[in-house]
Amino acid sequence: MKPIAFVLGLALSYFTCAAPSLSAATIQYVATNLTDVNLGEDLWRYDYLVSSETFSNSDFFEIYFDASLFGTLSAGPAPNADWDVLILQQPNPSNIAPFDIGIYNAFALQGNPGLSGLFSVTAVYLGPTAPGAQAFKIFNPDGSVRQESVTVPFGSGEIPEPSTFVLISFSVLTLAAIRRRKPTATETSHR
Repeated sequence: MKPIAFVLGLALSYFTCAAPSLSAATIQYVATNLTDVNLGEDLWRYDYLVSSETFSNSDFFEIYFDASLFGTLSAGPAPNADWDVLILQQPNPSNIAPFDIGIYNAFALQGNPGLSGLFSVTAVYLGPTAPGAQAFKIFNPDGSVRQESVTVPFGSGEIPEPSTFVLISFSVLTLAAIRRRKPTATETSHR
């Protein structure tokens, strides 16, 4: 085996096995238009699936509802007994919008809580078109923010982890180096 191929193979093995996984949590959503209960209200339900995250006891996440787009929030049941969910919604004293802020909060009641169920919120939608993505944050037990991102539609392609990018890039470079090192006609005739 040629020295350059050996070194590149060792480096590739290192990046495959030892490179840290830097995947971020993903919260996917499905927005469903429900039958309206009150005349003039546009009732919707968001169902969220949380993945690529390990929660500890007392970790929590929040999904934010824009005051100009959502009103009358209501939390669905927690997906299982590992979670406590609630809605934080305060009236807007100026009556410009139905509320200042709407927050869906899911609190882990134990370490490594189950994520197999759906987190759900029902809300009156005030916008001109169908509702879309929302901001979310994941918090440590001390209240410090661990991650900030935006929800993505269910089934949308996820961004590959950074370690995957490293692996693919390194593989391409390795193949290019090996291909470049092919012996020329004069090198082959001298052997």
